Amino acid sequence: MDGLLTRTRTWTHGLWPAAGLFTVVLAFELALFRYQGYRALTAWAPTVLTCLFAVLSVRKPVAAACAAAASVLLTTFWSGLLGASTLAYFSPLSPAETLACMVITAVVVRQSPGEQSAVAVALMVAAAVHASIARDTTPTYDVFTPSDVFSTAMLLALAIGAGLYFRARDADRERSLHVAVSAAQQQERIALARELHDVVAHHVTGIVVQAQAALTVADADPLAAHRLLPGIARSGSDALTAMRRLVGTLRDEGSRVGAAEVATTDLDADLRAAVAQARDVGTPVELRMDLPGPVPPEVARSILRLVQESLTNVQKHAASATEVAVELSEEDGRVRLLVRDDGPGAPVEPVGGSGGYGLIGMRERVEMLGGAFSAGPTGVRGWRVLAELPVEGGAR
Repeated sequence: MDGLLTRTRTWTHGLWPAAGLFTVVLAFELALFRYQGYRALTAWAPTVLTCLFAVLSVRKPVAAACAAAASVLLTTFWSGLLGASTLAYFSPLSPAETLACMVITAVVVRQSPGEQSAVAVALMVAAAVHASIARDTTPTYDVFTPSDVFSTAMLLALAIGAGLYFRARDADRERSLHVAVSAAQQQERIALARELHDVVAHHVTGIVVQAQAALTVADADPLAAHRLLPGIARSGSDALTAMRRLVGTLRDEGSRVGAAEVATTDLDADLRAAVAQARDVGTPVELRMDLPGPVPPEVARSILRLVQESLTNVQKHAASATEVAVELSEEDGRVRLLVRDDGPGAPVEPVGGSGGYGLIGMRERVEMLGGAFSAGPTGVRGWRVLAELPVEGGAR
């Protein structure tokens, strides 16, 4: 029972304004026709059907147009049988019929483009014009007046124009919505790709570096190789945790992909953990932090990802570096992050290959927050990553 009521409410949603309008128009006409006797009232009765079909045209436009055309013809035929004296009140179509024909024509043109709508509109126009001619050539009128036919045709032409206008507006709105949805989906894909690269690639690079180091020393020093295994296991576990979090976000229908980038709650602890992980794989990292207080969560998250990606790049491209520094400070409402190393300044073959998306992702993160980003060699040897992020206006 509840399902039936729900379907009924859904189907009738949006019909009540049109139903109210035609009820008022029909009540006005009924007040006129009831003084003309039962013949005039009987001749007017099919008009109610025409108005009903106009209301239903919102749901079934083509079917409503065909039914309304038949109803107009029925009214014309029925009026002729009852006598010419009743036709003067239609002059030649009643206001309710005229309004119903215009509404149906406009709705069909707007909602049902194609051959079916063309046929339905043609039937509607033919029925209305035929009614104008048939009702206008009865004994009530001295001569045939083409002006009535012309006025009916002009009103229907106006309805067709209105339908075309609203169809074009609907198409523009649909295109705008499609563009907006596509842009949002693109942003979500970029956010997911950035998170996958920054988190998973970071841990996987650590696994590759430690595994290669273990292979290098395995024959000469098996114990040293064994000491690297816990770090490999830890990096693998961290990568699995990150993947589970991303998959969980994607499976949650009520969340967005961008929600995977959860803001860090303790930047100091997270940065020290990232540095410690880099040291575990043999990267000599020094961390220097000089922040007067906490930074906004989204800024903290970006800083953490920038540091992780920078250290990952050191492991990939500058494994021979003897000095790596991570410096974080704040001045004039902007957080300044500097990551530098003394590795080879010229490009080298990266460990495990590289898709080249690391620097792109870092730049996107910084620019998304209104900051500035630069990265490049510092001379014959060394590489520097510099990012400045605004913190004014954020939660402190």
